[in-house]
Formats: sequence, structure tokens, C-alpha cells
Amino acid sequence: MSAIADHPSIDELDHLSEVTSAVPLDREQVITALRRIEQGLLEHARGLDREGGLLDEEDKAARMSLFREDERLRHEVSQLIRDVGEVRREAKSGVDDDELRRQLATTIAHLRGHRDAEASLVLESVATDVGSGD
Repeated sequence: MSAIADHPSIDELDHLSEVTSAVPLDREQVITALRRIEQGLLEHARGLDREGGLLDEEDKAARMSLFREDERLRHEVSQLIRDVGEVRREAKSGVDDDELRRQLATTIAHLRGHRDAEASLVLESVATDVGSGD
């Protein structure tokens, strides 16, 4: 299993959730939070590329399903970078607050879902490693 930075962090996502729900909506805080998350995702993508994914080659070779999920998640990071950038641009463009909040809620849900999927993959890999000696 490769060691990859934890991006976006739970704290970053919680902060984005807080600024999303603030009334009135502070677009500068939203843009700053999105920029920080976007940069973290870029770092994460570079780390995944450098390490060849979340899993090492032995883990990938042991179970093709883990390999496919690792590849899917790597692709998803690229899509999340684009999505976060698009929402950040929408926040700058002056889109209606309610629409921006909907877009932010959707993006936050996708980011949290991705974090959960990455964690599940790593845990499944560890469980496979632990059980392989039985």
C-alpha cells in the first residue's frame, strides 16, 4: 500500500460546508476554500501518479478488482479537480446564491464520497493482506 496525502482533508470539507451554510454567503470565503481544496486535490493527483495509485503493485496483482477500483478512483480525482474548479469559477461569476449552494452541496457530497471510497479501498487491501496468510 502506498502512502498518499489525505486530500481533501475532513477539516477542509467541514470548513467548506460551514461557509456554504453561512448567511449571507461569503463568496470570498467560498472561493478561498475551493481553491485550497483544488490545490490539495492537485497534490493528491500528483502523489497518486508518482506512487502509481493508492495500492502498490503487489496489492494490484493480487486482486484485479482492487486494481480496477484504484484506477477508477485515480480517474475520479481528475474529474473532481475539474468539478471544484468549475464551482469556483461559478462562485466568481455571480451565479445566484441558491444555485451556488446547490452546486457546493453536490460537490461536497462527491468529495466526501470519494474520500470514503479511497479509505474503503485501502482497508480492503489491508484486510486482503492480513487474511492472505490463513
